Amino acid sequence: MNFITIYYNSRKIILWEKTEELEIKVDNLEIDEPFLHKCTDRMNNILNVFFKNENMQEISFEHYDLNKLLNDFKTYFKYIEAAGGVVKNDKNELLVIHRFGIPDLPKGKIEKEETPEIAAIREVEEECGISNLKIEKELKPSYHIYDYNNKKVLKKTFWFKMQYSGNEPLIPQIEEDITKVEWCNAEKIKSYSKQTYKNLKIYFTNNFS
Repeated sequence: MNFITIYYNSRKIILWEKTEELEIKVDNLEIDEPFLHKCTDRMNNILNVFFKNENMQEISFEHYDLNKLLNDFKTYFKYIEAAGGVVKNDKNELLVIHRFGIPDLPKGKIEKEETPEIAAIREVEEECGISNLKIEKELKPSYHIYDYNNKKVLKKTFWFKMQYSGNEPLIPQIEEDITKVEWCNAEKIKSYSKQTYKNLKIYFTNNFS
């Protein structure tokens, strides 16, 4: 079964593609819903309850068409797209940035006229001070929701596995609140995977698998 996991801090919203009977789940409560279209009142109501109730850790929506479900879900939010790199060097070390004291991966908003691939390379270069990156493959995107100017923002980040073979000094982009950039071995990655954001843990723990 295909699904999309969307994080709001450490809490989760899961969108499921289902071929059988359609239902919406709120924790252990199941609510019949024959059709979802452009964020129906029921979807809005469930999301409003979820965002107001911090004790509700997970909800899920199900529909036979996952793309339609995602598009309907997106209408509830201001939607933006970003791109970033999961970068390794010749020592199989992972490139990690530190922003606001939290281990993170280089990423940023896709600019007008940019493809996700071009944006991902540009963001790694700008945030870490390195160049000549090679994209090896596209990884599964991440989704997370955050609050900005009294609005809920849904961000999709395209991720790309990249290879770097140079020896340039790492230079953090201070103006983007990045205080440190480093290459991390498996031991440090394991430690940082416990400190990073929930939606990024998979890119730390499944490093280059």
